[in-house]
Amino acid sequence: MDRSPRHTEPAELPEYRALLVVDMRGFGSVPGRDHSTLTHAIPTLLHNAFTQCRLDWVLEQTLFAKTTGDGYCLCVPSNYTPFLLNPLLPTLQEVLKFQNTLTTHPIRMRVSVNVGPLEAADEDTISQGSGAARVETHRLLDSDPVRQVLDGAGEVTCVAAIVSDRVFEDAVVPGYAGEHPSLYQRVDVSTKEYRRVAYLRVPEPSGDLLTRGFVPQDDTEANATDETDDRRGVKASGPTATHVTGPVAQSGSRVTTGTDVSGNGNITSGSGNVSGNGNTVTTVQGDQYRGSRYEGDGQIHVRDNTGTIRQSWERRRR
Repeated sequence: MDRSPRHTEPAELPEYRALLVVDMRGFGSVPGRDHSTLTHAIPTLLHNAFTQCRLDWVLEQTLFAKTTGDGYCLCVPSNYTPFLLNPLLPTLQEVLKFQNTLTTHPIRMRVSVNVGPLEAADEDTISQGSGAARVETHRLLDSDPVRQVLDGAGEVTCVAAIVSDRVFEDAVVPGYAGEHPSLYQRVDVSTKEYRRVAYLRVPEPSGDLLTRGFVPQDDTEANATDETDDRRGVKASGPTATHVTGPVAQSGSRVTTGTDVSGNGNITSGSGNVSGNGNTVTTVQGDQYRGSRYEGDGQIHVRDNTGTIRQSWERRRR
């Protein structure tokens, strides 16, 4: 049954407002006796960030501000949206990083920034700030992409932000935020009934973010990479490379083709010829393996990889 509302008369569109919502990571693991202290500290740290980057005048235009216990929600006029991205996010990162050198409970925050029509944003009523944009902002904050970014980052990363597609297109792409769009990573958000595109912004990446990026590799992509390696006849790990034609470089457990370098240890070939000088292998056809291995038609066991190698077929296995 379709339960969507049936509106037959038009209504005035509420004014667009900018929303910034923050949430502290790991609040539940903090002892209960310290919850009140942290609840009071969060808006203070936000205020310090606004002040430090000289955005006091934006705070003076606050339409409403509400605590969420382990977070905070702030609403300002929509034309101030760019300032919530830059310089606020990088400054909040610096404020939290310094604060965490002084406290026993490090504060690291997820931040969401959005803009849209809100009901009664400047009225102190029970419906203050209600609307789809308000729901969307909290869905962004609770989404997996921004959670995974902060979980995968090192402790030095104190801020992981996610902004709506509307904010990105209206404030970042046209240049109002004063930041290059490439600083923002596009992600797909799926939280409850919410399905949208959003953008991640991390002022100071660290930890796994520096190696895998903001978006973790899924299992499908990883398996596809492994299957490609198998089809090429090269194992992703270990010292064995099969069906290789041309120069082979072997160092420890790493096998590289196409470059002539010195190898270490013994090399056994199941078929074909091996020519070498010292520990440098220049031409190899067949299977290459570091260490003792016997297989194929006939056996060749190279110990020092010097001199001439002859292969006997008298006692081959069939």
